[in-house]
Amino acid sequence: MDKKKDEEEELEQPSAPFWMTTYSDMVTLLLTFFVLMISFSNMDEVKFAMAANSLKGALGVMKRYPSFRNNLAMEITHNEINHRKGIYESIYEIEKKAKELGIEDDINVEFTESGLLIQLGDNVLFDTGSDKLKEQTIPILDVVGKTIRDKAAEVLVSGHTDNVPINTVKFPSNWELSSARAVRVVKYLIQKCDVPPKILGATGYSKYRPLVPNDTAKNRQTNRRVEFLVTWRQATD
Repeated sequence: MDKKKDEEEELEQPSAPFWMTTYSDMVTLLLTFFVLMISFSNMDEVKFAMAANSLKGALGVMKRYPSFRNNLAMEITHNEINHRKGIYESIYEIEKKAKELGIEDDINVEFTESGLLIQLGDNVLFDTGSDKLKEQTIPILDVVGKTIRDKAAEVLVSGHTDNVPINTVKFPSNWELSSARAVRVVKYLIQKCDVPPKILGATGYSKYRPLVPNDTAKNRQTNRRVEFLVTWRQATD
């Protein structure tokens, strides 16, 4: 009996400290995560850096930045890496200028499946019911123009309003106001920033593409905006 009891006690003894088991599980999960990252993407140093930033942001270490969604089968060349680095640097320049002007809360830059989306609150560029550009915030347009002039293949500028009706001689409805603002921005980019006209387009969406419901003053302000949907030019070898 004593021998059997001793064998049972010996089998019940843990083979490793309890903390070691938990630690091993965590390391295994992290290893699996990074193996999956590598298997679903090319070894693009820019993408890896952005992914690392996103991971750190999720852990509360630093601000999160989005990453490109690329054709996974495309071979990433050295020129392509440098090209994307230039794009990221341009985006940081836009954010830096917005902070200098004190309008960082009224600008949003994000990557989408279609390209880069830059959103500017209408109060950044225009007074209420007007399509005349504000002098004090034109510098942000200069930075945007510099960014898209050399790197963009196509840029669609769109104007958006809230659902509050407008009825003036110049703007009988929000259709005219949103379209006029988009055209005003496009003309500035051509005339002052030397952006090639062939890559630009202007459209107005009136009140019909809100970001949030038009049920509060703050939400209506969010919906009044000008957007730049940028498709990047491909890097040349």
